[in-house]
Amino acid sequence: VLDTNGILISAASQEQKFPAIAFDGTNFLVVWQDNRSGNYEIYGSRVSPSGLVLDPSGIRISQTANENEFPSVAFDGTNYLVVWGNNDIYGAFVSPTGNILNQVCISNAIGDQTEPAIAFDGINYLVVWTDDRNGADISTIYGARLDKGGTVLDPAGILINNFF
Repeated sequence: VLDTNGILISAASQEQKFPAIAFDGTNFLVVWQDNRSGNYEIYGSRVSPSGLVLDPSGIRISQTANENEFPSVAFDGTNYLVVWGNNDIYGAFVSPTGNILNQVCISNAIGDQTEPAIAFDGINYLVVWTDDRNGADISTIYGARLDKGGTVLDPAGILINNFF
């Protein structure tokens, strides 16, 4: 453990929870669910390998209404894609300099979509999430691929697993 006392990423008021992290070869991007405004939003901060927090106030990443929760992040060699749930699944591309580039709706199927996770395979992203489009008592996992430009390649989603 290099930082036995930890590194304070955010000292904002209220709750910050559910962090996720990715590395771009130069810096880390740490993202989290933040309640400083009274509603959960997704914030992030770049952190250098030496532990210097480059965005001490945080960068607001989510620009969607409702509660934005459960962030996940991946890096594609050029930009980060941060994803979150708010009854639908959204994402925002973030440059290594911390600029928000564009936001994309990944899934807005009927029912709630929550708790996304993301990975990048060298060509496309894969985002997966918990989905209740088949009824609140039926938990399913859906996914969708996105290209580096933000085009959702599977707009209806791909059924990954269902738990009937």
